Amino acid sequence: MCRSLPMGSKSVVDLIEASSGVHFSGFHMDSLEHSIKEMELPTTSATEDLHKQPFVIGVGGGAASGKTTVCDLIIQQLHDQRVVLVNQDSFYHTLSEEELSLVHDYNFDHPDAFDTEKLLCVMEKLRHGQAVDIPNYDFKSYKHNVIQARRVNPSDVILLEGILVFHDPRVRDLMNMKIFVDTDADVRLARRIRRDTVEKGRDIGAVLDQYSKFVKPAFDDFILPTKKYADIIIPRGGDNHVAIDLIVQHIRTKLGQHDLCKIYPNLYVIHSTFQIRGMHTLIRDSQTTKHDFIFYADRLIRLVVEHGLGHLPFTEKQVITPTGSVYTGVDFCKRLCGVSVIRSGESMENALRACCKGIKIGKILIHREGDNGQQLIYEKLPTDISERHVLLLDPILGTGNSAVQAISLLIRKGVPESNIIFLNLISAPQGVHMVCKSFPRIKIVTSEIELGLNKDFRVIPGMGEFGDRYFGTDDEDQLMGTVELAGTNGETTTQGFDSLGARCQQFYKAGARFAKWRSVLKIGPHEPSELSIQQNAQGLARYAIICQENGLVPIVEPEILTDGAHDIQKCAAVTEIVLAAVYKALNDHHVLLEGTLLKPNMVTPGSDSPKVAPEVIAEYTVTALRRTVPAAVPGVVFLSGGQSEEEATRNLNAMNRLEVLKPWTLSFSFGRALQQSTLKTWAGKKENVRKAQESFLVRCKANSEATLGKYTGGGDGGLASESLFVKGYKY
Repeated sequence: MCRSLPMGSKSVVDLIEASSGVHFSGFHMDSLEHSIKEMELPTTSATEDLHKQPFVIGVGGGAASGKTTVCDLIIQQLHDQRVVLVNQDSFYHTLSEEELSLVHDYNFDHPDAFDTEKLLCVMEKLRHGQAVDIPNYDFKSYKHNVIQARRVNPSDVILLEGILVFHDPRVRDLMNMKIFVDTDADVRLARRIRRDTVEKGRDIGAVLDQYSKFVKPAFDDFILPTKKYADIIIPRGGDNHVAIDLIVQHIRTKLGQHDLCKIYPNLYVIHSTFQIRGMHTLIRDSQTTKHDFIFYADRLIRLVVEHGLGHLPFTEKQVITPTGSVYTGVDFCKRLCGVSVIRSGESMENALRACCKGIKIGKILIHREGDNGQQLIYEKLPTDISERHVLLLDPILGTGNSAVQAISLLIRKGVPESNIIFLNLISAPQGVHMVCKSFPRIKIVTSEIELGLNKDFRVIPGMGEFGDRYFGTDDEDQLMGTVELAGTNGETTTQGFDSLGARCQQFYKAGARFAKWRSVLKIGPHEPSELSIQQNAQGLARYAIICQENGLVPIVEPEILTDGAHDIQKCAAVTEIVLAAVYKALNDHHVLLEGTLLKPNMVTPGSDSPKVAPEVIAEYTVTALRRTVPAAVPGVVFLSGGQSEEEATRNLNAMNRLEVLKPWTLSFSFGRALQQSTLKTWAGKKENVRKAQESFLVRCKANSEATLGKYTGGGDGGLASESLFVKGYKY
C-alpha cells in the first residue's frame, strides 16, 4: 500500500516532533506533495514516462543555515539510490561589465540574481529522464564559462538546494517534498564570517557590511516568507540527525511506492501479495467463467472496501472483556454512507454491506455521450449526506470523467471533499491524474494501477466491461437469451439455466426481490408448434422455481408476438393454449403460484389485420385469462406488445371495466408504452426536462386510472398515439 502505520503506533510526524522538535507546518508526512503538479494528461504512449518520475526534494533556508550539510547527509544515507544534487547557486546570472564594476553593491540574495528560466529548463529535462549540463558559476569572475559545466544523468532522487528555491511557484510545483532548514540568525552569521574569511580570504568588515546591507534584508524580505511553503521545517540544520534519519526513511518509503503515489499523496494502492496477484490474474482472464469472475471479484472488492474503511476517522474506546480486563480500542465511524455509480459500482455494494451493517447506499447514474462527454441523469442520495463520510464505489477508474462528475455532485450536495473516499479495483494513470488534480483532498483506494488507456479510451490491460461480466450481460455470452429451436420455422426458446441459481443469489444480495424471464412465441400457418409451446413452458417453470428457491418473485412472461395477419380469434386461441401449458408446467414444478406474477400479451389482432375496439380486446383477453390462469395468481401485469401508449392504456381500462369475475389484479408493466413519449419529449436536452416530466406524469396518471377502470381519456397527445410496433422486434 502507499502509506500505512500500525494501529496505535505513533506517526512519523509524532516521532519527529517528540524526538527533535521538528515543526511540520500544517502538513503530515503522508501529505507532503499537496501541491499537485500541472502536467498534461498522459496518453498511453506517455504512460511509461509518467512511471519514471523522479522524487524531487527542495531544500531552502537562509545562507549558512546548513542546507548543503542536510543534502550531503541525505545523499549519504541514500547511497543505494541514484541521487543528484542541483544547487541554485549554479544559476546566477553572468554579470555585465557595468555590474562587475559595482560588484560590491550587487545583491546576490535577491530573486532577480538567479536565472530561473534556465533552472526550470534543467529541472524539466531531469524530470523527463534526460541528461543535462549544469553550469558551474565562478564566484571570482562571476561568469559561467570559466569552469566546465557538470554533466548530470537522470536519477531516482533530485535534491534542489538554494536560498530561494521556494520563491518562484513554478519551481515549487516541481517538488514532491519541501524542506526548510531553520537555523538561528546568530549561528548563520557566525558560520558566514568563518566561511568567507577563512575559505574566501575576505575582510571581516566587508563580510559584515554585506550581511547588514544585503543578506539580512533579503532573508527578511524574500527567504523567510517562503518558510510557509515548506512541508518540513528542520531546526538546527545538519545537527538534527533524528529528523534527517526519519526524512530519509520517508523518502525510501516513497521510492518503494508506485510512482503515481509519489506524485499524489491522496492515492493509496493496497499492498500486493501473491494472493492478490492471483485473483487479478483470474478476473482479467477472458476465459474465466462468470461464476469464478464474480467470486474472485467479490474477494478483491472486499479487500478494497476494508482498506478504504481504514481511512475513516476513529475515536478511542475502552471496553470490559469477558475476563474483566479493560481493553482500549477504537470505535467505528458512525456517520457513513456508500454511493455507487450505476451500474458497475453496484457490484461493490455487497462487500460494503457485509462490512457495515445497515449502511445507507445512494445511487448516481451518469450517461456517456461519446468518448469524453458525461451527463448526470439520475441521483438518489441520503438526505443528510452532507453530514456523512462517503465511500464512492466504481470498480474501474478509466478516463476519470465519470468520477469527476460524481464527486462534483457530492460536493454540490454539501459533502466536504476530504470526507470522500473513492474505491475501485483498477485505475488508469489518466483517471488518477484527472481526479487527484481536480480534488486533491479526496482519497483514492485501488488494488492496482494499470498501464493506461488505448485509442478507444479503454483501460489496458484491464478486465473488459466489468458490469457486463459481473452481471452476466456481456454481448458475447452465448449461454443466455433466446436461441432458435432446431427443426422449427425460426421459433425460439430462452436459455441460461446453468448459472441462474448463482445469479439469483447474487441479485438477491444486491437487493433485488423480483426477476423476469421472457419467452417469445409467434403465430404463423403452423406456429406455434407443440415443441415451441412445451419448451418455453418448461423453461418458464424451471426459471420460476429457481427464483423462488433463492427468494425472488418470478415474473412469468410468455409473449405471443403481434407480427402477422391473423385475426383476434386466432390470437385468443393461441394465447389460451400457451397459458394452459405454462400453468401446467408451473404446477408440475411445484411453483407457488401465490408468489408469482404473470406478464402476458393482450389478445389483439395481428399487426397486419384491421384494428378492433378496446372493448373487444378486453373481452377476448379476460376470457382467455379466466379459462387458464388460476385464481391463486395475485396479479396480471400486461406488456404493451407494440401498441401505442394510448391504445395500451385504453385496452387495460376496458378490461377493468368488464363486469365479470376477475380474481387477479389487472395492471400494467408497460416499458415502451409508458416511457416512449417521455423520452421523445426529453430528447436528452436539459431545456426539455420539465416538459418530459409533465408528459411522464400524464402517462402515469392515465395508467393508474386504467388499473381502476376509471380512465376517461385526456392522455392521448400526439406522441402517445404513435404505434410502437416494430416488425421482428429483438430485445
